[in-house]
Amino acid sequence: MNDTDIFCKNNQTANLTDPSCLNSTHPSYNHIDITTFMHIFPSIYGILCSVGVIANGLVIYAVKACKKKMVSDIYVLNLAIADMLFLLVMPFNIHQLVRDRQWVFGNFMCKAVVVVDVSNQFTTVGIVTVLCIDRYIAIVHPTSEKRTIQWTIVINMLVWLGSFLLTVPVMLYARVVRRQHLEVCMMYLDGPEDMYWYTLYQSILGFIIPLIIISTFYSLTLYHVFSSIRRVKRKQSVWAKRATKMVLMVIALFLICWSPYHVIQVINLTNNNPTIAFVYAYNISICLSYSHSCINPLMLLIFAQNYRERLCHRNAPHSSQHSSKITVVKTDGSSTTNDPNYRCTVI
Repeated sequence: MNDTDIFCKNNQTANLTDPSCLNSTHPSYNHIDITTFMHIFPSIYGILCSVGVIANGLVIYAVKACKKKMVSDIYVLNLAIADMLFLLVMPFNIHQLVRDRQWVFGNFMCKAVVVVDVSNQFTTVGIVTVLCIDRYIAIVHPTSEKRTIQWTIVINMLVWLGSFLLTVPVMLYARVVRRQHLEVCMMYLDGPEDMYWYTLYQSILGFIIPLIIISTFYSLTLYHVFSSIRRVKRKQSVWAKRATKMVLMVIALFLICWSPYHVIQVINLTNNNPTIAFVYAYNISICLSYSHSCINPLMLLIFAQNYRERLCHRNAPHSSQHSSKITVVKTDGSSTTNDPNYRCTVI
């Protein structure tokens, strides 16, 4: 439900899929073209929803299967839960697209679905941000006493609370609106000023500020890692790569999936006559942002060795115990061997 409304020159509220707001010399062709283009998305969203639910379910199962959880497991678990909640309401969005934007579930469900949709964005970026800060503390200040499971749970609860509070404007503006003999669930903004502040509100709090924090802490982390590589023996480089690779991938995936959407949202503020190319880019950026909830758990299952081991060796205690004895290189160059019930997390 990332469709933010735009306003045509006649000051009537219109959606970006409405051909009447397109700047083109061939409106009839564009109408057919846009209609055909939009009918592709229900299938794409259906695939993303199905794969995402399975993948997030496996990640949640893998975390729950570990008796002794790491701090990073708590972040991964909350990220998977946030994505799972969003994917569970995606069928409502798919149904609306299949019915040519006709909403049949009432005003309450409209608000609920939009709130879950938008809060997923704030929750995801919040968890990615605090995960990056956690990596900084774990690598640069490994002896910190506050980096505990209990403290991590509190931090994640605060992220969930904060994301819920940030969706208060969504609760006010999300509603069922009657347009062209159809009832449509949408963010109904009263005028250009409302759209302007809401877009900036969403982009600044949900992307720009977290991006600045993530970039700052990850740069400091990388600086410390590469400085350590030069100071200690070669084995440290293996530890450094394992300690930074997954977080870098999580951050990169977030930027790839969400950057186009926020850039286009800001451009849309000054775009009174969107072209058909702009409409294509807009809807593709929405699809890309939705794909984050599907790709993120897949990435963890494919590249995070510890989660694969938990899934593959759950019913094979012998093999599991053997594979769980992993030597961890500490920041001072020393090493320790884990007990059989311990899993080393690569994030």
